[in-house]
Amino acid sequence: MKLFKKFTRKAGRHHTHTPTRRERAAAERTARAEAELRETEAKIYELAEHARRQIRRSA
Repeated sequence: MKLFKKFTRKAGRHHTHTPTRRERAAAERTARAEAELRETEAKIYELAEHARRQIRRSA
């Protein structure tokens, strides 16, 4: 009679993990930083396009 069953992993199955409070907070910070980065990139492209237009006008 076996009292304890040995832990075995089944191929293809992943352990479901509920994120901790710290992990959720880190994910929120990451999402905010990525959104801010997208906004900054959009501003950079907008400024670059504006500069290109001014150069074309002056040429």
